[in-house]
Amino acid sequence: MNRKIDSIVKQANRASKRAARLRSQTETPTLTKLCAQRQEEKESPPLRVWGPYQDSPTRFRLKVSEAGIERSLSFATNEEAENLKEELLSKHSQPQHITIKEALAEWTNWLVRVRGSQPSTIENYVKMGRMLPMDRKLSQLTENDAKKLYEHQMERVSKHTARKYSVATNHLYLWVAIQLWKWAMEQGYCQTNPWRKVTRIGKQSKGKPQLRIDEARKLEALALKRAQGGDTAALGTLLMIYLGLRQGEVAARVARDIDDDGRVLWVPFGKTKNARRRLKIPEQIRPLVQRLAQSKRPDELLFYPASHSKYHQGYYGVRVKRLCRLAGVPEVVPHSLRGLHATLALEGGATADAVAKALGHSSFAMTEAHYASPSSVSNARSSRVAETLGQHPPQVAETKMQLLSDLLKDLTAEEIANMLTQLRSKCGTEPPLVEIQPT
Repeated sequence: MNRKIDSIVKQANRASKRAARLRSQTETPTLTKLCAQRQEEKESPPLRVWGPYQDSPTRFRLKVSEAGIERSLSFATNEEAENLKEELLSKHSQPQHITIKEALAEWTNWLVRVRGSQPSTIENYVKMGRMLPMDRKLSQLTENDAKKLYEHQMERVSKHTARKYSVATNHLYLWVAIQLWKWAMEQGYCQTNPWRKVTRIGKQSKGKPQLRIDEARKLEALALKRAQGGDTAALGTLLMIYLGLRQGEVAARVARDIDDDGRVLWVPFGKTKNARRRLKIPEQIRPLVQRLAQSKRPDELLFYPASHSKYHQGYYGVRVKRLCRLAGVPEVVPHSLRGLHATLALEGGATADAVAKALGHSSFAMTEAHYASPSSVSNARSSRVAETLGQHPPQVAETKMQLLSDLLKDLTAEEIANMLTQLRSKCGTEPPLVEIQPT
């Protein structure tokens, strides 16, 4: 009797599983019918599909959202789930026909709200986005349209320079377009990214032209002289050279960022998450920075005019070039001083990791690719090889110590005392006390 009951229970479980599979299969035509019905009624509720997610070796799930209603569909294989997803997105989703202008505004707001992008970054994205046909429907742009727009961008002439836009600007234009449509696909505003197959044209140059060492010394001497006379822009330029700061990081510093009696400069935020750092201010400009900070309120800008309502990148660009002209050296942009700092630091023996951290980079790869000159990198590596090869083995060191010991035996107590005095003045530290035995 019990065996019959167990058999009935097993049969019921199997029937329940078969019914569940049938229900999941019948949900698809039901969803299709609902989309067709709403299409006839000229409604366009956004349909979004996530997945497939693998719940078990034989269970793959899609999550579908339509008009605020979410449901899950299960499939036996990943292939079945992918096929249905493609069919739903291609046939039954009704993207909202918003313009590129509306999408650009929503995307940039999302970047600020969700990603925490800096205003200067958003400003560049908006500037690139405005080169797109703003009044055109975003979902109607085809791959052929995207290719023609990019080719047209390559031929455009800047109103400010009267020259064609640089390769870097055109690459940024294409990158912004790709990211904008990628985000729009996630929001259900379009089904494909027409920019995905557009090929970048041209090779982007890396790094900025840098001053040579003697030229840098001339610029530094002039900037220091003007900073001592009260020129805050010259003092900000020195910070770019000495500390490798970005011009925006210099302009954003307030009085409370100067700490420890002018010895420390705090950078609490910046272009990237690695920009937050604490830097030591060189002694030659410490009094100038400290005096300037003491004359300001804690939240008042130090190296940028408080009268300016908005930061403008051209502020330091104009002033650095003017200093270059007065110093009689080639004109460079502020960002070039950041690269100069990396080059001189490596030439001076600083480690690659130390230079990268000072610039606010997560690794030396970025520093090497865009800032430090190739020769400084190779020279630093050669120096480390020479130092390694120049290290004496223990036998040589022991021989030297033995020679020194033999030499000390022949010295009088007075001669040894004089030698200790000389060592103390040269090293700047107190050597350990030595009991001198009379000979």
